[in-house]
Amino acid sequence: MERNRSFKMPPLDNSQNSRRMRRLEEQKRSRAMKVESARNVDIFAGLSLNSLNDMVIDGENSHAERGKRPSKWANLAMYAEPLELNGAGGVLPQDFATAWIAVAPVPRGKRCILVAYKAWAQGSIVSMRSRAKGNQIMTLRTHLPADTILDCILDEQWETNGIIHVLDILRWKSQDYTQCEASFRFWWRDVKIAELAKANPPASSSSRPPHFSYPCNFQPVPYFSDLHDINLLQNTIIPIARSGITVNVPLAPSDMSDDNVLVHNCQSDGILFYVGESSYEPGPSLLAAWVPVVPFNDGEESPLEVFARHVQEITSANVSI
Repeated sequence: MERNRSFKMPPLDNSQNSRRMRRLEEQKRSRAMKVESARNVDIFAGLSLNSLNDMVIDGENSHAERGKRPSKWANLAMYAEPLELNGAGGVLPQDFATAWIAVAPVPRGKRCILVAYKAWAQGSIVSMRSRAKGNQIMTLRTHLPADTILDCILDEQWETNGIIHVLDILRWKSQDYTQCEASFRFWWRDVKIAELAKANPPASSSSRPPHFSYPCNFQPVPYFSDLHDINLLQNTIIPIARSGITVNVPLAPSDMSDDNVLVHNCQSDGILFYVGESSYEPGPSLLAAWVPVVPFNDGEESPLEVFARHVQEITSANVSI
C-alpha cells in the first residue's frame, strides 16, 4: 500500500531554487529561535577571541598535546553553490530581481578568515586563517578593531599591491553580525572599512617597485542590489566580471610617478549572488550562488558567458527578470 501511494504522488521538486527556499525558511526559523533564547547562542559560541592569542603562541604544540584536534576556525567561511544554468525554471531564480544581491567582480586570490584578536596602540594584531583547515597563514598588524572577524580574499599579487579584499563581515568590535541579513552586512562592511585609518605605504623608486611585507590595503568587494535593472547587469556587472576592476594603491613619495599611486588591475574570478535576507552560515550554502569566469571542464563554455547570454535573451525579448 505504501508503495502504491508513493507511486501516485507527484515527484519531489529538488531544483536548486526549491532547495534554496526551504533552506531560507529553515534559516529564518533558526534565527528566530536564537533571538528568543536570550541572544546568547550564536554561530561563534565557544570561540573565544580573548584566548586566541594563547592559541597563536602555543600553535602546533597545543595541537600535538591534544592529538591534532581540528582548528576551531576550519570551514568557517560561507561557500556558494554554482548557479544552476540549465534545467526547469530557467537560468535565474524566480525571485532574482527582488531578493538577490550581486557581488562582483570577485577577485582572484586566496580565501581566508581574518581574526583580530589582540589590541595594540593603533588597532589590532590579526591572525589570517586558511578557509578549509583553519591553519594560520600569517600574523599582521592592522587598523582593525580587536574582536573582529572578516571573510576575505588575499589578492594573488598582495606582495606588490598590499591588497586584501573584504568579502563579508562576521564580527566587528565584539558585535556578531552573522545573524544579520546579507543586505545589511554588505552595507555595514563598507561603512566600517571606510572608517579605518590608512596604512603607511612602502617606498618605491623607478628601479625598485613597491614591496609590502603584509597586506594592509582593505578593499571591499563591490556589491549591487538593484538587479531588477537589466541594464545594470548587462552594462556594469557582467563587464567588470569579465575584465576585473582597477584599484588605486597609495605609495610613499618616489620618482616612479607624480601622483605616487599604483594602479592595479584585480583579475576577476566571477560573480557571487547572495539572497538578501540570508544570514551568514559556515560551510556550503544554498543561499549564495557562484557564476565563475573559468569553465569547470576543458572544452565547456564559461558559466559567466552562459549567464550573459541568458541576460541578453531577456533584453532582446523586452521582458523583466
